[in-house]
Amino acid sequence: MHNLVPTLIELVRPLPPLTYLAPVGLQPGVRVRVKIRNSATWGVVLGHDPNPPKAQLKPVEAVLDPFPLLPPKLEELLRFAAGYYGCGLAHLTAICLPQVVQADWQTPVSETQRLCDLRDAGDWQRLMELGDAWHRNELSLPSLFHRRELRGAGLTEVCRTSLAHPAKVNATQGRVLANLEAAGGFMLETALLQAAKVSASVLGTLEKHGLIERVRRLDLMSQKREDLVHKDVLLNAEQCQATHAVGLDTFGVHLLYGVTGSGKTEVYLELAERVLAAGKRVLWLVPEIGLTPRLLARLEARFPGRVAVGHAGLNATEKQADVVRLLKDEAPLFLGVRNAVLAPLRNIGLIVVDEEQESSYKSEEHPRIHARDLAIKRGQIENCPVVLGSATPSLESWHAAQTGRYKLLLLTERPAGSFMPVVQVVDLRECYKIARKKVVFSPLLLKASKDTLERGEQVMLLLNRRGFENFWMCRACGRTLDCPHCSVSLTYHKGAYRLRCHLCGWETAPPEVCIHCSAEHLRGVGEGTEQIEDQLEELFPAARILRLDRDTTQRRGSLEAGLLAAENGEVDLLVGTQMLAKGHNFPKLTLVGILNADLGLKISDFRAAERTFHLLTQVAGRAGRAELSGRVILQTYNPEHPAIVHAVAQNFIGFAEAELPYRQGMGYPPFAAMSLYRSEGETPEAAIEPLRQLKAKLMTLPGLRILGPLEAPVARVKDRYRMQLILKAAARSTLSEALQLAPLNPAGPITLDRDPISFGV
Repeated sequence: MHNLVPTLIELVRPLPPLTYLAPVGLQPGVRVRVKIRNSATWGVVLGHDPNPPKAQLKPVEAVLDPFPLLPPKLEELLRFAAGYYGCGLAHLTAICLPQVVQADWQTPVSETQRLCDLRDAGDWQRLMELGDAWHRNELSLPSLFHRRELRGAGLTEVCRTSLAHPAKVNATQGRVLANLEAAGGFMLETALLQAAKVSASVLGTLEKHGLIERVRRLDLMSQKREDLVHKDVLLNAEQCQATHAVGLDTFGVHLLYGVTGSGKTEVYLELAERVLAAGKRVLWLVPEIGLTPRLLARLEARFPGRVAVGHAGLNATEKQADVVRLLKDEAPLFLGVRNAVLAPLRNIGLIVVDEEQESSYKSEEHPRIHARDLAIKRGQIENCPVVLGSATPSLESWHAAQTGRYKLLLLTERPAGSFMPVVQVVDLRECYKIARKKVVFSPLLLKASKDTLERGEQVMLLLNRRGFENFWMCRACGRTLDCPHCSVSLTYHKGAYRLRCHLCGWETAPPEVCIHCSAEHLRGVGEGTEQIEDQLEELFPAARILRLDRDTTQRRGSLEAGLLAAENGEVDLLVGTQMLAKGHNFPKLTLVGILNADLGLKISDFRAAERTFHLLTQVAGRAGRAELSGRVILQTYNPEHPAIVHAVAQNFIGFAEAELPYRQGMGYPPFAAMSLYRSEGETPEAAIEPLRQLKAKLMTLPGLRILGPLEAPVARVKDRYRMQLILKAAARSTLSEALQLAPLNPAGPITLDRDPISFGV
């Protein structure tokens, strides 16, 4: 490599930026492959290192990108996110750009020059100019992401080389070259063979003479998409008012608050159509993988061939294919889950965040980004509107709408012919007094389920706890069987005949006697979805029962297949966890039973009431969404709790008015900003000491309230002790100052969670 200079490179490893020798003029944002401790990895160029270490520096092994492949506005968002969340640029780049997506250095930029020629000459300035032109759509590089090897998934494309058309070719070869040249120099192999009416051996001969070359192109529509015929829907007055209230040429955050089944998706679709007609792009976020198949079918029906999708359930080839479509500006609408907020989409004209209150938008792994918040920042950078939609908005978004920072759009009506479900509350305390024992299914729920199934309609039962029994306890000594590596009890799974830890995955066969006192009085306590399924099979032997929880949906496509079967009426009785509550539409579902509405209220978290209200309202909204009327039976030991009272009434505004004063008095979001610092160690002292040192550095910062360091709610996970320190401030800027005052070492024991959602694990 020509003229190597010390260059700062951030690796996709928990390390601070390191200095390597790299070609002079290499642009920041370009990915490079390097060696560290004799193993290969990759990183992102940050720029020239003005104060390099005096040690002998290693050169980079290879430059992977001819120029930064991510759009400039996305690069700006990544820089903001890296500073705000205290993470590395390379870790965010890995989310946007899978390592398998690499540029083809053989790509021609003129009749006589390829990208690799400029690289070998060290002309990085020219490569930078080409990249700028490519991002502005002023330069077409159709073969930029070809693969030279012809193995693996994808389609083979035939390309005409720069060699002159020879004077002597036979008729079949001439037809191939003529068809290629007429098509602009590129054709899929299958289409070319058909058009020229030749066999593949002719292509082999032409390739041997250097007149054509064959490369592998990813099948950019590789994912199976459900066929759905688009039906025009006439928007009602509220929907029309909402669509016209969104200004499409400027940044603004709009909170679309609509009751379940009020047609928020139709508003999104109408806005998306206007944006696509103006030649801009749409970024559409949903919280769960399970929501994408049906929605993808609707989008594909309305915008055929213009939709790409991204979520963790895709295989590597599918992810690669859709990222390439975005980089080549061939997918005007991108649908995805949390990480899709960093998708390499250019010229965005609308960002939709559906079910904006969902905690799954917040990553619980490094980097701990919040997709909803980054979507708002991306809208600001792109100067486009952001629409947050929900039937149960987060209190942060609702407060922002009430104070004028967001614009509130209301949908209060369900479509003609559908009505809000009737909600009945069952007090489990009264059931216990009558039955003299714990009651899982109240008499009211059992009779309603029997009547519903006899009418040929569907029943859904929700219990937000998986497994067969919650824990095993010895009646002799009173102790539970706990995970040896974590501070939690083991859950019994009957089908696998295993006691399992839901944190670290450790499992064991259930013992015959108590491991603490050797007594034979072991007994399971509590019930999970697996036990509910067992009991339902006895109660309703003729019913087709489907259980959906994390245990039954581990195989790829199993969740989507189960939901589709329920939509098509192939299931009579659905039982599962909260994944059933999210935005699914089951036309024959008329009865929803919530077996224990109190589970979420027992967690020591200031958001417990809000989460419970969201879950109950969402699951109640599954009932009666078509022409059939719906009914919800909610079982609880605490019917007077405000979250349950307002969920029964489907009254979000009432719940918000009751909850927000409590938040304000206690100094919780949305009236304060929070940061959670976590530390782990082999002993409690090793875990807490780094947090003590951090607290000492931050004590002088005005406007900062520091809580802790304290033991985490789950004090030990995977044999590591865990401590935490919580910072609270009136403004987020104070927490950013704290991060600048005491920056974290990426390789150190402390991790940062800005705007934390979960405090438990």
